[in-house]
Order: sequence, then structure tokens, then C-alpha cells
Amino acid sequence: MTATIALAAWTLNTVIGLVMLLRLLNARRQVPPLAYYHLVTALVGLGFWIGFMAVGSPVLAWLGFAVLFLHNTFGDRLRVRGWQKRNPAAEKNVYLKSMMAALRRPLTAVHATLAGVTFFPALFAAVISSWG
Repeated sequence: MTATIALAAWTLNTVIGLVMLLRLLNARRQVPPLAYYHLVTALVGLGFWIGFMAVGSPVLAWLGFAVLFLHNTFGDRLRVRGWQKRNPAAEKNVYLKSMMAALRRPLTAVHATLAGVTFFPALFAAVISSWG
């Protein structure tokens, strides 16, 4: 069940991320290179996760989770860097302030929330898959 929750959230969040990327491209705004790494890790991790669900291999579960961990790190870094660029004088609590700013934008808020909804079920599924 947790693997299915992770898959559904991961897939939905990938689609939302693609919509956000397309909006940036349509607005002719510069897209940071890290955004493309963020997209690639979403797709690669999702591929490992689908493989895990198809064959039940704990190795694929952990590979998928490891890529998801890297992916979420890229996403957090993108959000913080973007906020710092818009608020260059800020020094303290940058992570928290960037998250609060992201929550004021509906699509970004859903994207950030689904990151956790994907992360924890994927972690639990990987752990459970290792128990045999």
C-alpha cells in the first residue's frame, strides 16, 4: 500500500513539476540548470520505483528512494536559491522563509507538499521490502 501511495504521489508530482517547467519556458524565463537535474532525477527515480513495484526487488526500491532523496535535495536547493535571488539581503532562516513564500503560490505549495507525501511512503516501502 505504501509503495502505491508513493507511486501515485510521485507521478502526480512529476506532472505538476512539468507544468511548472512549461510555464517558465512559455514565459521565456531563464530556467536554472538545476531544474533539469531535478526533472531527470524525478523520471529516473520513478523508473526505478515502477521497476520495484513490477518485480518487488528491494534493490530497486532503495535505488528509487536514493534517487528520490537526491531529487528532493535538488528541489529544496532550487526553492532556496530562487528565494535568495529575490531576497538578497536575507540572512537568517532562509530555508523556512523560502518555504513560507512557496506556500503562498498554490501550484508550488502542492508540489512541495507532495514531495513529503512521496518521500515518506517510499521510505517505508523500501524498509518493508527489505524485511522479506
